[in-house]
Amino acid sequence: MSKKKEKTALVLAGGGARGAYEAGAWQALTELGIDIDIVTGASVGSINGAMVSQGELELAVDMWKAIETHMVFDLPEGSQTIDYAKEMVKNKGAGASGLKELLTQYVDEEKIRKSPIDYGLVVVELANMKPHYLFIDQIDEGKLVDYIMASSTVFPAIKAYEIDGKEYIDGGFADVLPINMAVERGATRIIAVHLNALGIVNRDSIKNAPNLTLIESKWDLGTAMIFDTANARRIMRLGYLETMKAFGVFEGEYYTFARNTFSKTDLKMADACAHIMDMDPLYIYTLESFLKKLEDVLSNCGEGYEEALAKFKKPKFSALEVTEIIKDIKNIANDNIVCMAIAAHIKEKGKDSFFLTKPIAKLFPEIIMAAKFLVKYGLI
Repeated sequence: MSKKKEKTALVLAGGGARGAYEAGAWQALTELGIDIDIVTGASVGSINGAMVSQGELELAVDMWKAIETHMVFDLPEGSQTIDYAKEMVKNKGAGASGLKELLTQYVDEEKIRKSPIDYGLVVVELANMKPHYLFIDQIDEGKLVDYIMASSTVFPAIKAYEIDGKEYIDGGFADVLPINMAVERGATRIIAVHLNALGIVNRDSIKNAPNLTLIESKWDLGTAMIFDTANARRIMRLGYLETMKAFGVFEGEYYTFARNTFSKTDLKMADACAHIMDMDPLYIYTLESFLKKLEDVLSNCGEGYEEALAKFKKPKFSALEVTEIIKDIKNIANDNIVCMAIAAHIKEKGKDSFFLTKPIAKLFPEIIMAAKFLVKYGLI
């Protein structure tokens, strides 16, 4: 008996303008040489999935670098979230003729039908809220752009999309991360990119997915309905870095570090320190570059350090007192100043610092880890 063929599926979530993150994830997967056999998507995931099936990464990246809100929806340039709300009330949703023009420009149905990468999407029939999980061989020829439009119709912000006399809405109303349809198509390995946007998430499908690699960001990826080229570039980079971390090329939680830059314990402290100090998450940090940039951040911290330090002069505090003092300091200074003051106390008192007691460390785990990093690496 022949061995069952292994099939890798890329599952792309819905999330509107956050979809640029998925393009970054695809960039990383391409660099890693991971072959995709099946791609499924809902909403913007169906758009990116089409590009994956076509095999046109550069075209997808160019698309995300160019798209602005007025190019997608029938609203004036510069429109904000409130403008969608007005359209919802006035016209039962905004039109999306611009999106259809973009899809007609970028989606090549013939290439997708001939592609070795099987393509599927999710739409929901509005009349009865019935989901339709459709692969390319189940979509009538010449109708692919229509079904991608339907899958991307974030009702009621966007008007329902009609195909053959039936109205359809966004696939996220059924399954914003359609893992099961990939599994049912024969996928034995799942790479899922989740955008944490509105939509129904099938938690069981995530729990039971075979050989799952789940990629999602701890960062705010921006407003789903506002397409901004600067944010697209930012989150595309995050998608790339976080996919590389998911496959062990780099390390870190919020931030990205070259492998073996720190021990596991120091890595957590470094990540916490970068987060507290609001460092740039788009870099790949080495030990040298991280310490140099951290020094620069510390040298530019604002006023309030001496005042914060003075509040910790008592020899002993209860956890409640420390909590109140830190809240008080945050009224006059940023977290980075609080962190520096705590680090100075730890440096002065050593193991006797009350910040190293378990009750207080549990109350402020990130800021105290960051302070410990500053002390260990001689930055305070």
